[in-house]
Amino acid sequence: MTIKLEAAYHEAAHAIIANQSKFYEVNSGIDLGPHGRGGIDIRLSKEKLKKEGKSEEVASAHDPEVTKDLALVLTAGYAAEQIAQEKNGHLKPNLRSAKIDHDLLTETLVVAGLSRKFDFFETQVTELLKEKWASVEKIAARLFEAEKLSQEDLTSLLDET
Repeated sequence: MTIKLEAAYHEAAHAIIANQSKFYEVNSGIDLGPHGRGGIDIRLSKEKLKKEGKSEEVASAHDPEVTKDLALVLTAGYAAEQIAQEKNGHLKPNLRSAKIDHDLLTETLVVAGLSRKFDFFETQVTELLKEKWASVEKIAARLFEAEKLSQEDLTSLLDET
């Protein structure tokens, strides 16, 4: 298999976990790009912050609860690659594809005064993804086929989850 299929699972998982998170939202479509590495824009949601009684300021990103929510979003990509490998032995998770996510997470955990270890979040997000696996599969398949999903198309798919 090409790296594009693994990337499709990776990005689909980020989208699903961000969509159901308490503080974050998807802010773009997904593009696997010419090399199949993928990309999606996730941002802090002022609406969700307000709903949860948090300040709508960017500084809320350093709140430990908000940071823990981001940890789930950031660990989702690689966790999905691992689940996909369990289901299809031809797929190979690529830890390098998660380096940016993991580096950002480590930095964010430190700024929030939390432990740099994120294995707890990996375990938690793996369980969440297994519960939503049919949705991950659906989005990943569409993305792999098209190589791009507009924000509108992705939102429509996320609304079905």
